[in-house]
Amino acid sequence: MGLMDWKPAFAIRVDGQDITAPITARLVSLSLSDEAGVTSDSVEITLADHLGLARLAVPRTGAVLSVALGYGFGLKNMGLYTVEEVEMEGPPNQMRIRGAALITGGVTSLTAQRSRSWPEGTTIADLVATIAGEHGLDPAVSDSLARVALPHLDQIDESDINLLTRVAHDHDAIAKPGGGKLVFALRGESLTVSGQPMPVVALTPAQVSSWRVQIKTRATAGTVVAVWRDQQAAEDVEETAGEGDPLRRLRERFTSAEAARAAARAEWTRASRAGTQLSLSLPGNPDLVAEGRVQLTGFRPGVDGNWLVTGVEHQLDSGGYRCRLRGEVGED
Repeated sequence: MGLMDWKPAFAIRVDGQDITAPITARLVSLSLSDEAGVTSDSVEITLADHLGLARLAVPRTGAVLSVALGYGFGLKNMGLYTVEEVEMEGPPNQMRIRGAALITGGVTSLTAQRSRSWPEGTTIADLVATIAGEHGLDPAVSDSLARVALPHLDQIDESDINLLTRVAHDHDAIAKPGGGKLVFALRGESLTVSGQPMPVVALTPAQVSSWRVQIKTRATAGTVVAVWRDQQAAEDVEETAGEGDPLRRLRERFTSAEAARAAARAEWTRASRAGTQLSLSLPGNPDLVAEGRVQLTGFRPGVDGNWLVTGVEHQLDSGGYRCRLRGEVGED
C-alpha cells in the first residue's frame, strides 16, 4: 500500500499536552521547513479562529511544540520547536503560530558574541566538546573529523555558532544544534553521527509531481592543493585532492598534514557538487529530511543517481500533504 492510499495525519503536543483532537477541524495549514547546516528548522501552524468556534487559547511564547506527520497510523516525529511568535488576524479570523527548532531546554547563548582564542592544535572534537558543554549540549562529531587539528583561531566578537560554521565550511561539514546535541559532521553524515540511520529515499518519476535539475556554469573540480608547515623539517609540504586541471591552491597555510588534507578534500568536494541543483515536488513523505539522500531512478541520464538533500518543506492543508525538496549532487 503506497503513501497515497492513506489519509494524511498529524499530531501536535504543546508542553507535553496532546492538542491534536481539538485543533483537527480548525487546521488551515501546517508547514515545516527542514534545512541543512546552521539554518534553524521552523514550523508554522495556521488555525481557524472565527466566531462560530470556541476561542482558542493563545499559546505562550517559549512553549515547546512536538510535531509528527505521516499517514494512517504511521506518524513520524518531525522534531521539537519553541514557540517564537503568535499572530492573530481577521477576517477570516485565524491564529498563526510560528516556532523554531528547539536547541535544548529553551533559550541558548550560542548566538551571543564573545571573544577568546583557541590554541593551535585544538582538535575539532575538543572544540565542539568545549562549546557543547558550555551550552548544555552533547557533542556529536564525525569520526573522520574528530582528530583533525586546527590552526590558531581568534574568536573576536563572534558567536560560538558562527565560529563553528566557519570551521565547518573549511572542512565541507555542517555544524548544527538539535535534539540536545551539537552536531559537527561531514555533509551527508550528520544524522548518522547523531545516532539516526541516514535515510535514503528511492524515487521514480511516477512518485513525483514535478522535477527540475539546473546545471549552471561550473569549473571542473580539478586538483586542489593545500600547504602545511612541517616545523621539524622547516619546510612547506603540499597535500592534494583530485586530479587534472584546473589547479587551485588554498591560501591558508595549515599546521598539520591531516588539516591540510581535510581542507583540500573539502574544497574539492564542494567544487564537484557546485552548479547542479535538484528541485522536486511530490506527495508528502516524512522520511525526506535535510542531509538525507534521495536515489533517483528512471528519470534520464544526468538526473538519475544519488542526491544530497539540502532542504525540505513539508506542507499539510486542505490540498493534502506534499513536499518540496532541494538537493545537490551527492557522492556515491
